[in-house]
Amino acid sequence: MTTPALTHHDIVRLVEPFARTGRPVDLAASDRAARRIVFRPRDVAPDPQGGSAWRETLALDCSRQGLFVLQRTLLGPGGASALLQASGPDAGELLARIDTVPPTRHFSVGPAWVIARSYDTDLPHGVDPVRTGSAAPLVLTRAQVQVEGLTLSLLINLPHLRGVAADIALVPAGGPMPDLPEDLLAVLGWDWARLVRNEDGWTSKLRLRGRVLRRSRTAEAALERAAAHLARVMAEPPQGFHDRHRLARWGVVARRGIPLISIVLMVLGALLLPSLTDASNAGLWMALHYVPIALLAVAFSLQELPRIEIPPWPRRARSRQWTAAAGAGTDEPG
Repeated sequence: MTTPALTHHDIVRLVEPFARTGRPVDLAASDRAARRIVFRPRDVAPDPQGGSAWRETLALDCSRQGLFVLQRTLLGPGGASALLQASGPDAGELLARIDTVPPTRHFSVGPAWVIARSYDTDLPHGVDPVRTGSAAPLVLTRAQVQVEGLTLSLLINLPHLRGVAADIALVPAGGPMPDLPEDLLAVLGWDWARLVRNEDGWTSKLRLRGRVLRRSRTAEAALERAAAHLARVMAEPPQGFHDRHRLARWGVVARRGIPLISIVLMVLGALLLPSLTDASNAGLWMALHYVPIALLAVAFSLQELPRIEIPPWPRRARSRQWTAAAGAGTDEPG
């Protein structure tokens, strides 16, 4: 059954708690047929001490019977935007929930980098909001990191599902395409995967462990670390990345070599089994049967599908600039 369009009386009734807080309806931007009410943008101060005002826009979705979805969009420093979403049966309660989250919760600004984080206030069943320490528990859904020359986007498609990694996209920030090494993010640790080149930039993965709130906190901390890392890397010539992360780059080579090493050890184990079948080696013979399972488990614990490959060795680029490194970034062995 088609949901009827919002009437003037419906809008007046629904926006009453918003009007009390000084948020008038933007009738031109609203869509009665789609049952979507948009409120006029307003400027909000980022903190009690003042500073540059940020632009807030609210939108109330009434398309589902008995359920409202309120979204707050904040336009922050450097043009970065962040979204906060709340859903429930009472529009006034959703507004009160969103107003408990200050704009500063969405943005972090550091030397040459800006992070904009988007959240959902809905927790899965069985999670106690009181134990999160805030009136509006926040679950990170997406984020954007802006550094000189690059924009990193993180998307958590299923924030409530354990074991699902976050998707990462890395694109040039309005300039020429730099020639980035595949291990640019992987040097940050086991939870980061290599970069995969596409037409627009690069994609990658970030492992998020545990339940929903732990996954959210892990992603927030990872973003802070990635922002500082990317800002430092892009501020230096390509040689600086290799010199600073030489050992970590060799660690990435070892990780990427796990699938190939697993295959080689499995073949060696199969060749050794016939010589270990006598009674004196019974324990070792039985243990070797479990080696392939253990190797496969390690291979599939990586942040990407296992690839049987000989990983490229890390090399020191010759170019002095990232955007000029194409064709000259892998000439000098590490």
